[in-house]
Amino acid sequence: MASEDIKSLVNDLQNQIQKESKDLELILTINYLISLVEPKKREIFKRAIDSAESMEDAYQILDTLKMQIGAQGARKLLKL
Repeated sequence: MASEDIKSLVNDLQNQIQKESKDLELILTINYLISLVEPKKREIFKRAIDSAESMEDAYQILDTLKMQIGAQGARKLLKL
């Protein structure tokens, strides 16, 4: 049977891997959404994600991307 130290170490590693996996998924999602943004504005979002200093920054960029894509969809539907 594994010692408590080993169990703790393995648990810590699994938690870290799970967190990094979620972070990677967020960044991949953001990069995909950037590809949906109108070409004139893509570079701004690319610079923003490259400059992000924390995951909170990434979530803020994600929220802004969602608003941008929503606005693009509304303009398209309203033919503006």
